[in-house]
Amino acid sequence: MKFGVAVKGIIRKDGKILVVKRAEYDGHRAGTWETVGGGMDENETPHEALAREIMEEAGIKVDIKEPFNVFSFKKDTGEFKVGITFICDWLEGEVVLSEEHSEHEWIEPMHFMQMQSMQSLHDEINMYIEKYSNKF
Repeated sequence: MKFGVAVKGIIRKDGKILVVKRAEYDGHRAGTWETVGGGMDENETPHEALAREIMEEAGIKVDIKEPFNVFSFKKDTGEFKVGITFICDWLEGEVVLSEEHSEHEWIEPMHFMQMQSMQSLHDEINMYIEKYSNKF
């Protein structure tokens, strides 16, 4: 079985979070909303991988804060991944999406519950709301 590590970021700016929509032609969960992130490359730290993925997928710079959640999933290809979600604060740049995504939005975290996504990500955003709701 193939195994990998994924890193994701809940990117915050002015009380909102950044979500991106997977392109319709994408082979993995096309058309669903998610947070920014991707797989770690060999010899990368989680922080290096996340900073690279955020720059590649959204074109922005962030301050990577604490790890927030650890999760696991099996891709359609059979690859098993362990993931780490970090809290990130936007530093600079306008969002410029890679071809992996077709849309982006800065949203109030509660709004995510109405968006098409995986149940596990809805659960993660709910945990985020519970932990950080006093900061909105």
